[in-house]
Amino acid sequence: MTVAPDELSFFNSFDPDPQLQNRDDTMQRVSILLAASLFAATASAQFTLVTPTGYDTVEGGANNTFPWNRGTASTRIQFIIDSSHFTGQGANYPVIISQLRYRADAATTTTTWAGGSWPNVRIDMATAPVDHLAASTTFASNLGPDLATVVQGPVTVAGGSGNGTGIPGPWYITIPLTTPFFYDPTSGNDLTIDIYQDGTGWTGTSRAADHVSTGTPAPLGSRVYNTSATALTSPTGTVGLNYSAVTEFTYVPAAGLYASFNASATTGPSPLNVQFTDTSYTSAAGGITSWAWDFNGDSVIDSTLQNPSFTYANCGQYTVSLTVTDGVNPPSTLTRTNYITTDSIVANFTSQVIGPLTVQFTDTSNMQATSWAWDLDGDNLVDSNLQNPAFVYPNANPVNVTLTVTRLCSAPSVITKVAVPVQQLTTTLAANNGVGAVATLYFNLDVLNPLGVSINSFDTICQNLSLAYTADVYLKTGTYQGSELVAAPWTLVGTASGTTGAVANQPSNAAFPTPLYIPQGSYGVAIRYNGPYPRYITLPALTTYGNGDLSVTTGAASLSTTGAFLGTNLNSPRGWCGTLYYGTNNVTSTAGYGWFGQGCAGTLGMTSIVASTQPQIGGALSTTVDNLPFGIAIMVIGVSNTISGGAIPLPLDLGLLGAPGCPLRVSLDVTETLIGAGNTANWNFSIPAQPALMGYRLYNQAAVLDTTNAFGFVTSNAYGWVIGN
Repeated sequence: MTVAPDELSFFNSFDPDPQLQNRDDTMQRVSILLAASLFAATASAQFTLVTPTGYDTVEGGANNTFPWNRGTASTRIQFIIDSSHFTGQGANYPVIISQLRYRADAATTTTTWAGGSWPNVRIDMATAPVDHLAASTTFASNLGPDLATVVQGPVTVAGGSGNGTGIPGPWYITIPLTTPFFYDPTSGNDLTIDIYQDGTGWTGTSRAADHVSTGTPAPLGSRVYNTSATALTSPTGTVGLNYSAVTEFTYVPAAGLYASFNASATTGPSPLNVQFTDTSYTSAAGGITSWAWDFNGDSVIDSTLQNPSFTYANCGQYTVSLTVTDGVNPPSTLTRTNYITTDSIVANFTSQVIGPLTVQFTDTSNMQATSWAWDLDGDNLVDSNLQNPAFVYPNANPVNVTLTVTRLCSAPSVITKVAVPVQQLTTTLAANNGVGAVATLYFNLDVLNPLGVSINSFDTICQNLSLAYTADVYLKTGTYQGSELVAAPWTLVGTASGTTGAVANQPSNAAFPTPLYIPQGSYGVAIRYNGPYPRYITLPALTTYGNGDLSVTTGAASLSTTGAFLGTNLNSPRGWCGTLYYGTNNVTSTAGYGWFGQGCAGTLGMTSIVASTQPQIGGALSTTVDNLPFGIAIMVIGVSNTISGGAIPLPLDLGLLGAPGCPLRVSLDVTETLIGAGNTANWNFSIPAQPALMGYRLYNQAAVLDTTNAFGFVTSNAYGWVIGN
């Protein structure tokens, strides 16, 4: 995944060609780009990792001016970094560090800075003789006998701008080491970086760096600092435990043989099949000559293949060892204790209001449980042992709901969440008129909650009795007015199903199979009822009903006997008589992914990005991109659907690039090239296990390689999402 340097970079990288005529030319251009990328990736033998672990794409959550935003003020600061940040990211061998990089703090706005430089900064590195949690106020006590000066000279701060709250800033300080440093993280000793910044000769403007002081993953590091006028000569400083600067290390393995491996999965339900991949390193010219794997800690060799697989049939924890030889160096063994854990269940669930004071609970634990125990009303008593129970509450007060799950030998896992028995909006239930069995009712929907709404179901007044029916829900941006009988502007976003009541003119509920998430914005809504004779109220004027989350302005009605928008007898104003039952992330913590705007049709029609999972913390958003004539698309992920780069309003018509009528609806913050099979491609987006991401909003849209315009791309439908549980 790459950060786009400017608003049009992902388009410009493909150098649009008005003469593009056929698949061969297109594929040749793409192949050249891919080949260049692969060459760039393999041409360098260097590796990088970011400390603290887990913050390579996640904002650190803290910032500090020490030492890179002090200007002409002096600072001496030591960062003591736990060795596990290296060994836990594959550096299970001595390394030679050749470069450091530091990241700018995120900004609440796109704050900019011009950059600058110091002509003479000194940086020393050493293996720490103490653990970071035992850091000494005496600088010298934190430096081992391998102390070396790795930089004595200029350090430059690149100009740039922040990406907004919660979005990591750019890597704005790059420091090549004039003397590379040897460090062995497998010794268990931590690493000390000692920075002397005297402020002399500073020119320019800088910004505080991204730091980590709390959160998950933990910093696993400490700092010792002095910012007095005598900072560079004082022997002591102030200790700050559990505090780290987000730092990128560039390194290569040192000479020798070092066993290393990773696994396709380290947890899961039994039987769990695991593919092991050898990542060992040797400096020997002949390479590694043998592998010996012990998959279950019984000291018996289970495989001598380089990249074997193994199935863990039973519940438990398993230690894995790999021994490698190269005929030159002594054999090297890496043992990872309790590396594989099967059947370790983690409880989780979602809730959705499916009717008045009625909540459906769905077990979403990370694997199938063997028992469930629900306390649904907060009284510490078990109310249900079903996997997915429903519960009727006496009132709308929030309530603590607890789920306890077990699986085989795993310890019980417990989670408690707050459930709100009702979030709803009723227009009116005083129906006085109706339309045919197959009819479409229109209204405008303004989603006011910045985190969007997830509509679980809705009530409608219907004339038919005890009839099973479906209702197709269509959205368009803006208003329904002027598009009542026109199909093109509308997108089918969901189908609800229900059964009309046994008594005429009473509300009947239709539920979506999964909640229909609608991002913040203004929409026209069309509900096409298939069979139940929906009723409405005749109004003297359009009427708005609302609350703090959303508002509904009704509306119009038409017969739809020949199609969703090819009906007759359009009547207005007509009021939709119903109730929307919904949830919001700020109340229910529920994740959501949903349509908010159309793209433009290509050779195979409009492209959609259909999600099979939700953007949940610690999980992954999994999607399928359809209607790709060449199987190639560029996914755009942005933090806004109203502005890109702080200056370009969205949506932006790409007619200026040769694609008239194709709107860009997502800010160009991150892009990723997709290569699919046939006319579809899969796209996954991993969500770090960071609670601070709860309620974070993102947007995505695909640029689809096509030949329908001079630009060579069309745009897909656009989607907004909110991260939740």
